Amino acid sequence: MSYPDIDEARRQHGALQRLFVRSAGVADAQLLRTVEQLCAQAAVAVSDEYCRQEIAIVAGYAAEFFAQGAAARYESESLSGNEFLRLQILKALDSFHSRLYSLEAMRRAVEAQLSDRAAPRSPSRS
Repeated sequence: MSYPDIDEARRQHGALQRLFVRSAGVADAQLLRTVEQLCAQAAVAVSDEYCRQEIAIVAGYAAEFFAQGAAARYESESLSGNEFLRLQILKALDSFHSRLYSLEAMRRAVEAQLSDRAAPRSPSRS
């Protein structure tokens, strides 16, 4: 069985992930608006607080990722600020995706239990 809400959330996740894998992290108001729309759609797609929190993390870091000079405060000796932000965004997206998988697994388990209870039982032989 398919779950339309989870399928929709996965579509938003995929679009966000593709965007951040390709983006250089330069100041871009249009890309930020696109990310904000995708995040909003992902947040309402599935009714789960953990998913909303992870998407809020994505949106927050994205605002800095696409802002002029904002990533500089995250720079370290080993990573540029933009690369740090990209990794944090991808980490939150991975957590979001994992949660969707868990939600689907839980739903399937509940459906299986309900199906087992509804199935007619054959009489036992003694």
